[in-house]
Amino acid sequence: MALKVFISYSTKDIEIVNFVKSMLAGAPLEVFVAEYNVAPGTPLSPAIVTAIKQCNLFILLWSQNSRASEWVPQEIGIAKSEGKQIIPAVLQPNLPLPGFISDLKYLDVPKNPQGAFTWLRDNVLAKATEKQKQEGAAWLAIGGALLWLFSRS
Repeated sequence: MALKVFISYSTKDIEIVNFVKSMLAGAPLEVFVAEYNVAPGTPLSPAIVTAIKQCNLFILLWSQNSRASEWVPQEIGIAKSEGKQIIPAVLQPNLPLPGFISDLKYLDVPKNPQGAFTWLRDNVLAKATEKQKQEGAAWLAIGGALLWLFSRS
């Protein structure tokens, strides 16, 4: 099973979302972006809540637009209450994170855009690779156990 990544954002920042999504393309990931993963006519709330609960990693693209969004603060709250790892990328200078995640180290995109997005890509890809290795090892162990059981019959 691929690493599941949820991207939280304001639709006003969709260009940055597309950049992050494309940066992660080709990796063993499932990236959830509501704009693309929820079909028209489908209720957003249950789809978003389910995606957050099922994700392994929650990426927050924090901007003035995100702060003003009705959805993003709620998504952060759900991720926090579910104990999800949250990686905040602050997109504008001097924009503090909301109180309940203000203690998290964040990626300061305005200070070093290339470095921030490179770190994000490399870190997410490393997590995906590690998850893949763990699942491969688990399947190998199951296969070995089954082989041992069948050899005893």
